[in-house]
Amino acid sequence: MLDMSITTLSRPTTEQPEAAEVVAPRSHRRPTWPIFGVVAGVTGSVSALAGISKVTEEDAREGVGVLDHLTRGTYHVSFLLGIVAFASLFVAATGWKRWAEQRAPRDLGARTIGTALSATATINIIFACLAGSMALYLPGGSDEGWLSKESIFVNYSLLDFGQLLGWWGAAVAAVCVATLALRRNRVLPRWMGVVSILLLLPPLGMAVAIGLPGLVGLTMPIWLVVISIGLVFSKTARA
Repeated sequence: MLDMSITTLSRPTTEQPEAAEVVAPRSHRRPTWPIFGVVAGVTGSVSALAGISKVTEEDAREGVGVLDHLTRGTYHVSFLLGIVAFASLFVAATGWKRWAEQRAPRDLGARTIGTALSATATINIIFACLAGSMALYLPGGSDEGWLSKESIFVNYSLLDFGQLLGWWGAAVAAVCVATLALRRNRVLPRWMGVVSILLLLPPLGMAVAIGLPGLVGLTMPIWLVVISIGLVFSKTARA
């Protein structure tokens, strides 16, 4: 009687074992890229304040005549500082994107911070260049007389709040920082979440109460400076 045996042959498979996610170890060195956030916050704030005219209420009521009370020098300074501000902010935004890839690659909030700050930098380019145009066309500028007063007045009106408005992007970034710092599995120190909320409340409150859009441009540069300095020294945030 023949011995009937069943032999099981293992067939080769093309399926590969799922690779384990590689998590980069935390660096013990203090990051230097947040310094660009400090520079962006300081120069952005000064640039915005320089671009807002310091005319009296009586002068402002003159309409186009208000241009006679303006000086090109402050707009020129605003433009130059604005260049430094948005260039530094783009670098800081890229630093946040790299940080998110290393510390929380699948977290939506972490990945939004860099994008939100890039939006602020992009909008600030527009209004910094408008300040530069005022330096060109106001009396004493290289292109004085090329534009009508009505055309220059349009730029002046846009700059009333213009250089402050882009910081709403940073406000979105601040919300994301608050969520990353105050949740249970936090990747940022809790004090960053508290600071973010405290500096978000005034512009949000004024926006809801009376529709004021520009206060965000006064508080968010402060937020950016404080959080950027914190990133340099915080062990919790270190990637």
